[in-house]
Amino acid sequence: MTGKARAKMRAAAIGAVALVLAILALLLVPQARTRLDHLAFDTLQNLWPRPYVPVPVRIVDIDEDSLARLGQWPWPRHSLAALVENLRAAGAAAIALDIILAEPDRTAPTRVSADWPLSPAMRQTIQTLPDPDAVLAAAIAGGSVVTGFAASSVVTGFAGGHQPAGEQSPAKARFIFSGPDPLAALPDLGQGVRSLPALEQAAAGTGAVAFTADGDGIIRRVPLIVRLGEQLHPSLALEALRVATGKRNILVKSAEETGALTQLALGPLQIPVDAQGSVHLHYTRPQADRFVPAWKVLDGSADTRALDGHVVFVGASAKGLLDLRLTPHGDIVPGVLMHAEVAEAAQLGALPQRPDWMEGAETLLAVITGLILIAAAAWMAPLAGALTTLAVALLSLGLTALLFLDMRLLADPLPALAAAILAHGITALVRHRQDQAERAFIRGAFARYISPNLVRHLLDNPQSLAVGGERRECSFVMTDLAGFTTLVEKSDPATLLHVLNGYIDGMVRIAFTHQGTLDRIVGDAVAVMFSAPVMQPDHAARAVACALEMDSFSRAYVIRMREQGHALGLTRIGVNTGMVTIGNVGGGSISDYRALGDAVNAAARLETVNRHLGTHICVAGSTAELCPDFHGRPVGELVLKGKSEATLAFEPLPAGSDAQAYLAAYALMAAGDTAAALLAFAPLADGDPLAAFHLKRLHAGESGVRVVLAEK
Repeated sequence: MTGKARAKMRAAAIGAVALVLAILALLLVPQARTRLDHLAFDTLQNLWPRPYVPVPVRIVDIDEDSLARLGQWPWPRHSLAALVENLRAAGAAAIALDIILAEPDRTAPTRVSADWPLSPAMRQTIQTLPDPDAVLAAAIAGGSVVTGFAASSVVTGFAGGHQPAGEQSPAKARFIFSGPDPLAALPDLGQGVRSLPALEQAAAGTGAVAFTADGDGIIRRVPLIVRLGEQLHPSLALEALRVATGKRNILVKSAEETGALTQLALGPLQIPVDAQGSVHLHYTRPQADRFVPAWKVLDGSADTRALDGHVVFVGASAKGLLDLRLTPHGDIVPGVLMHAEVAEAAQLGALPQRPDWMEGAETLLAVITGLILIAAAAWMAPLAGALTTLAVALLSLGLTALLFLDMRLLADPLPALAAAILAHGITALVRHRQDQAERAFIRGAFARYISPNLVRHLLDNPQSLAVGGERRECSFVMTDLAGFTTLVEKSDPATLLHVLNGYIDGMVRIAFTHQGTLDRIVGDAVAVMFSAPVMQPDHAARAVACALEMDSFSRAYVIRMREQGHALGLTRIGVNTGMVTIGNVGGGSISDYRALGDAVNAAARLETVNRHLGTHICVAGSTAELCPDFHGRPVGELVLKGKSEATLAFEPLPAGSDAQAYLAAYALMAAGDTAAALLAFAPLADGDPLAAFHLKRLHAGESGVRVVLAEK
């Protein structure tokens, strides 16, 4: 390796460290990531607000003009009763009151008469007058009315006067669960602040008036389902849709693994929600057509065509009633608008989604873009590196916009770009200070390890030097040495090369003994393929035998190195068999004999899963079934990260090893007898990491032999 190549590698390594630290900072300091998320999502909303599409949703607005005509708030309950009756007469499908009537009407005759020195006869006459709350309850009992309630720990809708916490009442909607009960996954919002019992009892439904205001006061999400104590309740918007459609049930779907909410269903209406039961709002620009002044409904001058068959939310835009919210557009709007936006978007299927996997995808994007920009800074000229950075940024932003516009997915590329550009800048700065005269690539460090069978094949078949390939079933052995990174960080170059060369030499010699072809060496990792370039009918058996011998060598070598003061871990090995494309890859300036295909990647994934399972070797079932004398024990049906199909895997054992106790416990687990499997695995766990792995799974509530791996 030349001086310039080493300089580039050092710069790239420093950039990689900066990238890792930047990603860790984003993961460990959620406030920073949240601010970037808000910036990204608000920008998307401002650039592409939701187009307003008229749907049967309207707002009856208690606006400044209505207060001027009908008097200050709170209005007498008989006025609200008249409002409800007029809306019902206009054909409203549901009347949702974004009003919390927690106290009796202060204008009730019995309350007013108590404050005046009246004669007994006059007092008795006044007390015979109708009670306004009873009048309103009777109007509500006419049907299609949804009353609202607030939770003490959230921002609530407007109301008149003090609002004491009321008794909890069960929801009138019935929840049907698909998946685990999500109650434990939802935050408990405490006691509800409810309307008078008589009003709630008369209503067709009750819904939560709750908004999730972020630290900057902007409403970006609205809960559609909330938890009060041990009870679930729908939001005002969801309950209004339920009453309008005449449904009784709300289907609640949750993830099998976590119990977190994923979707709500109301008849054919499918509404994706986040783990807290909330939806992200995609606001339209202000639309006057949504609003009907309350005074027009009361005096009968409102156009009934704007109300017939509509979900009608009754709320206030009057500033004095303090029910105003801030949107990402910078608009100050009445809180009732959020409920209407939800009801509209739910019917249109226009609610943005941010799936649980999106944050992981964004982290992966940070790694990919970071590595691309680190490579650009380390190996490209400054202008080319800057253009690459610009192209990567534009591509990421364009993909984000495409996901939002075409799939309504909320993705935030800003954390990834911030981490990647920081790593690029640091790499470029280091490269700028390095010696520009050294030019070379990383070549020849292990040239002596070229596979003899590959050399013979190329000598006998010079035509194979041409670029091209063929499909063939091959077996692959992938290895990785635990503790190598620590050794690199703590050892001087001479010691590092001494330890590494001895290890690589031993591993490659074993591969050659079994007539394997060395595919590549990356640091401490060795990749070996069998049945290429020369076909080997017993390639699977050769791969397993090679893996066992490598494991035996690694154990002995690690003990020897530890005695010399070099801390190494044992080798993890993955073995897989499958169809791949083999051949010479490259062109006139460079070429390499490689195998390309998913079987190669699967072998690498099986190598990494050893650290989760506690095993040293993990062999795919596709390999084991081709080995007539295979001796080992099943690990389980592994769903590797990034895969949807399970891979049956085995741990090969040296000849003479006794696995009967483990096999018996595994059979119980495979049969679904979790209790018996727990008893069978328990005495094995102390000395058997794989048994301990399954015991831990079973204690965690998992069952069967299917193991879904969330990490590589």
